[in-house]
Amino acid sequence: MKKKILLFLALLWLVISFLMIKTTYAKYLSSIDSNANISISAWRIKLNTQDVMEISDFTENVNLIFPGDNYYTADTIVPGALGYFDLVVDTSEVSLAVKYTVTTSVDENSDIPDAKIVGYSFPGQQNYITYLEGSANSVSSSSAASVNTNTIRIYVSWNDNPNTETLNDSEDTQIATNSGKAILKANVLFEQLVN
Repeated sequence: MKKKILLFLALLWLVISFLMIKTTYAKYLSSIDSNANISISAWRIKLNTQDVMEISDFTENVNLIFPGDNYYTADTIVPGALGYFDLVVDTSEVSLAVKYTVTTSVDENSDIPDAKIVGYSFPGQQNYITYLEGSANSVSSSSAASVNTNTIRIYVSWNDNPNTETLNDSEDTQIATNSGKAILKANVLFEQLVN
C-alpha cells in the first residue's frame, strides 16, 4: 500500500511538474484588430450659392450692378460708368486650402466690345480697387482651410478712351438705340493648394 501511495504521489508530482513546465515555457500568442478612421476632405465649393460640381454655367447667379449717379441711370452701362459683380466663394464644406483664379473676357456675342474688366477688390478685407494693367484679365486669390467665405468684387467699365476704344461715339449710340447688350465672360478655376 505504501508503494501505491508513493507511486501515486510520484505520478502526481510528475503531472504537476509537467503542467508547471508547460505553462512556464508556453508560447504566448494573442491578436487584436483595430481600424483607424480618418475623415476624407470633401470638395464642395459653392460659387454664388451654386455647387460648382453640379453646374457648368453660373450666369443666372451673377448680378451686374451699376449704382448710378447724377450722370447716368442705375443698372445701365454707359461709357465711363463703373459697375461690378460679386463672386462669393463658399468653402465651408472644404477642409483644405483652395486657390481660385477668375479669368474674364468680352463675349464674342457682345454688342459692346469696349466693355471690359478693369479691376477687383475683396469687400470686407480691403477698401480699395486694384486696377488691372494693360491686357491683364485675371485675378487669383486663395482661401485658407479655416476661411468659410470670400467675396471677390469684379469691376466693369465701358472704355471710352478715344485712343483705345474699339467703337466711336456714333457707333456707341447706334448700339444703345438698338438695345445692344454687353456680355462679359468669367471663368473660375478652383485648385487645391499644397505645400
